[in-house]
Amino acid sequence: MSHADLSGVRVKIDRAKTHLNDFDAQERLIIEACRRAIFQHPGVRNEHIFRFDKVPAVHPVLNAMIGDAIHNLRASLDHLAWQLVIATGNNPSTNTSFPILTTAPTPDRWGHIRPQISPGVPQPVREILDEVQPYKRAKPAHHDLAVLHELDIIDKHRELLIAIIGVQSLSWFGMVETTRFNSGPYHDGDEICRFAYSGWKTDFWPVFGLTVRLDEPAAGPWRLMLSAADLVRRSLNYVEDEVLPRFRGYIA
Repeated sequence: MSHADLSGVRVKIDRAKTHLNDFDAQERLIIEACRRAIFQHPGVRNEHIFRFDKVPAVHPVLNAMIGDAIHNLRASLDHLAWQLVIATGNNPSTNTSFPILTTAPTPDRWGHIRPQISPGVPQPVREILDEVQPYKRAKPAHHDLAVLHELDIIDKHRELLIAIIGVQSLSWFGMVETTRFNSGPYHDGDEICRFAYSGWKTDFWPVFGLTVRLDEPAAGPWRLMLSAADLVRRSLNYVEDEVLPRFRGYIA
């Protein structure tokens, strides 16, 4: 048995990281513009109401950046699959790819229910592939690899991923209570949140946890919790921390 050459895998992962860092830099500029665009609107009752004046644009190039990061990361797994076929003594084909499955495969003629890499890898490799599959989770579609795979399909074959401005969190001091919260997406003049207060009205300004996030159902529950870049980093960390170490015996 030879060993897999992971130089291409690592280049693809590094490219994904570069795209994510570029996205972060552009996101910081947008968030600063958002902070300047938020204003406090006088309420009709005892309320603090916050709105967007003019919502900063998310340029389509940011959608492309996050798509490129996703595609490079997904491609790194296919490069891994190619190398694993070679390392275990077979010849890769145009059908060689890394399986990401939300449903367990049907049993083969030997009764094994484990993923396979075409045209074939030995049983020990298939057992490792089984360990990292989304179908091992209670909610397979929320698995980091499943999210990566679905977002890659959308960006590669259908349309640019939709990135929007969102508010992930609010924090504040004072005796006030949130009565309404809109996490986005936003249009010019849209209300973000409002707070009820009692007693004398005082100066009040919450801390807005702003981000540029993905408005894609395929991103799972984290689309409302994480920036687009941090969401992709979940999958990146899974690849680096969970997938690659398991194949250590086949890696040069």
